[in-house]
Amino acid sequence: MKKTVWVLVALVVVAGLPVAGCARATPQPTPVPVPVEEKAPEPTAVPEAAGLKSTVTLWHAWNENEIESLNDVIAAFQAGNPGVQFDVLYVPFDELSGRFETAAAAGGGPALLIGAAGWGPAFYDAGLIADVGGMAGEAFRRTINPAALSAVRYKGALVGLPQAVKGVVMYRNKNIIAEAPATFEELVAAARAATVGDTVGADLEYGFFFAAAHLDGIGGALMDENGDPLFNDARGVEWLNLLNSFKEAGPTEYYTDNDVSLFRAGKAGIIIDATWNMAGLARAIGAQNLAIDPWPAYGDGHLSGYVQTENIYMSANAVGDAQAAAWAFMEFFLSPQAQALLADPAKAGHIPAVLGVEVADPLIAQAAAAFAGGVPFPLIPEMDAYWEPMDTALRSVLDEGADPTAALQRAFDSITAAIAEIRGR
Repeated sequence: MKKTVWVLVALVVVAGLPVAGCARATPQPTPVPVPVEEKAPEPTAVPEAAGLKSTVTLWHAWNENEIESLNDVIAAFQAGNPGVQFDVLYVPFDELSGRFETAAAAGGGPALLIGAAGWGPAFYDAGLIADVGGMAGEAFRRTINPAALSAVRYKGALVGLPQAVKGVVMYRNKNIIAEAPATFEELVAAARAATVGDTVGADLEYGFFFAAAHLDGIGGALMDENGDPLFNDARGVEWLNLLNSFKEAGPTEYYTDNDVSLFRAGKAGIIIDATWNMAGLARAIGAQNLAIDPWPAYGDGHLSGYVQTENIYMSANAVGDAQAAAWAFMEFFLSPQAQALLADPAKAGHIPAVLGVEVADPLIAQAAAAFAGGVPFPLIPEMDAYWEPMDTALRSVLDEGADPTAALQRAFDSITAAIAEIRGR
């Protein structure tokens, strides 16, 4: 089974735990926070990095291929910073968050932590990680995918840096549909023309995780910066009508494996799925036949997908030369040179969080380009209130023909009540 009940996914998001084992049901949440306009503490000024002599301690849970890329990045950094040494420790993912929290709370732990975006807000609220906003200049920030940068904005602070992105994209089998559709109307037309026998031109997913970002793409919004719902308006109705029109392109799915199974069998032209299935899809139909397309235009906007990240954090315990060296490495980690090393498909195979990185693998490059038009996945606690009511609204409209305005209002009322409970805890 690929798609679990989203109430369970919401719990996983809060816990920061991996949800591997379901190929599609699990967005492996490293969700990105919606910025909250609160005044952050003044960030600590960092010393000049030139001529640093220090040791950077770093904890991670990367696999062997990723570690090869990490070693490449460290070697490249040390070529320009020979006075900086590294003490790197692998910790299993399901232990990493807890071990860091315990060590940092006692005044120890690493200067840097590579981990899930979902950990950032809780670590920051507990005073365990630093606000690096005073270290990251505007020119540097402009090099980062805007949706990815939102992954590390929380309560007015920059609680880390996004070092890789992943999320929802649109896949195309070039053998079935040769050219990327520029608009949704072109997608529907191409899909209909390609539907022959047991081959379908498109099998589009409208489950909430896979479809919610379309709302932002067409000019609406799921929530405001505080997590309060904004979707029960004309744009929200337009969004539901868009999802309903997916049926014009072919069969639709709501958290099933049918679309992915058809695509793997070479029987579907276009699907909406997650980037962590990219390698499997390429193996199934041949990498030369697989494309990740830019999101097609729709009205005065475009379709879109959620962008999630993996982050690199600086411990609040890093001070002086240790802080300066840690920041220098964090900044280098998001340089085009380091991001290209991390994108090596034979090693880490990460999708760059930095704009304009030249990578050899065309699918990684296409995914990075698609994410330039993506939407940050909300991380604030209020997101827990959205899953079940939005699931009910989508199913009632798309499967049962309910009135979109009424369905959105019911979801709005349920979410508002649930948010009040969350905030009252």
